Amino acid sequence: MTTKHYTYSILKYKHSPLLDESINIGVLIFFEETKRFHFNYSKNLSRIKYIYPNVPEKTIREYLKQIDRKLTQFNLDFGFFTDNELENLSDFISKYVLPIDGTILQFSAFRRGLQNNFSESVIENTIVKKHIIEDIRLNNNQPQEPKLVSTLFQNLKEFGLNDISYKPDIFQQDYTLINKLGTEFKFDLAWQNGTYNLVKSIGFDLKGSKSIADKAYKYFGQFYDLENEAQEKKLRYDLLVGKPTQKALFKEYDHALELLKKNNHVEVIEEQDLKKYSVKVINAISEHLEN
Repeated sequence: MTTKHYTYSILKYKHSPLLDESINIGVLIFFEETKRFHFNYSKNLSRIKYIYPNVPEKTIREYLKQIDRKLTQFNLDFGFFTDNELENLSDFISKYVLPIDGTILQFSAFRRGLQNNFSESVIENTIVKKHIIEDIRLNNNQPQEPKLVSTLFQNLKEFGLNDISYKPDIFQQDYTLINKLGTEFKFDLAWQNGTYNLVKSIGFDLKGSKSIADKAYKYFGQFYDLENEAQEKKLRYDLLVGKPTQKALFKEYDHALELLKKNNHVEVIEEQDLKKYSVKVINAISEHLEN
């Protein structure tokens, strides 16, 4: 009896070549007996967009479509390829599907397994469910960031924001910072107090400790990259952070705050301190206008 094997690889998204982190975005499976590829990938990219606000979504989608088209064509006409070419799938994929050249999408090393008596569809579903999470959902299915920003503005209005006549260089909503490479970084607002304080909301009410760690390291890397801009333009990055609702994640949350605070240009404001922070903003604006 012929033993059936399958070989599979995980397609990973790597946001930055400097950070050794990645997100599973797709699964490629090759069934050796039928010589058929199966490719399944994330359709909405919500996990990536949630962790990386500046993700090149159009580029990723184009890569995924090209990979899918090529593999579909291979399934229709495998007579073009020799058995020798298909023996080393890593080389085959690099040559015909996705070159190993440091792009944002990369296939992991291939793994081989026994199909046993399971159908190809069962193998497909098992591997996809094991390695691909279609999206990230918070416990209340609502992202924290809009709530943090809304609460901040409610407090600012409560303490007299609407009664102050200010200019954009003193107080500005939806501020965009552009670094020397031309990359844009979005902030919820900016206000003047000796330094120009750029406010960014970050929610940590995620499903697991790894998601919290991934998000913390992502922002730590981002603000590390923006240190030159902070020094040259006298900027400070004020981070409004939301706490997890699960007590089991509090330890990882505390570690995330410690990591973010390592940057001298970052100030962390937790949700319970938003009122105090709002008073500070209003007083600074008012004092600046008086002078």
